[in-house]
Amino acid sequence: MTGTQKPGQVRSVNSQITDAISQTNTLALGLAPAQSIGTLYQTTAQAVGASIQNAVANQQNLQSLNMAALTQNLQAILRNTLANQHLSPAHMKHLTSGHINPASKNTHLHQAVAGTGNSLSTAHK
Repeated sequence: MTGTQKPGQVRSVNSQITDAISQTNTLALGLAPAQSIGTLYQTTAQAVGASIQNAVANQQNLQSLNMAALTQNLQAILRNTLANQHLSPAHMKHLTSGHINPASKNTHLHQAVAGTGNSLSTAHK
């Protein structure tokens, strides 16, 4: 290897070196499709997981809104029921305080109001 190379003369490379490079290139090209499909599957799984988490969060938020709307509607129904009973303000306060007198003639009304606590008493003040 200490000689000088003449112009136009091609130097040969050891066949073991060319085989090693060829095998490395073949291996890299052969693994590329599997790696790209693996990356695609991981990305798809992550995107699907995020969309499912968003769907669950939306369902939870809608359930909270539904419960709030139901509560408001029930309060309005009970308020109208109490107003239609033509009760005195003192009797209304007693009904909405949560104290139930089973001997009262409006037992069904007492039972309906008792579950709502003091939220109705503030509406009639």
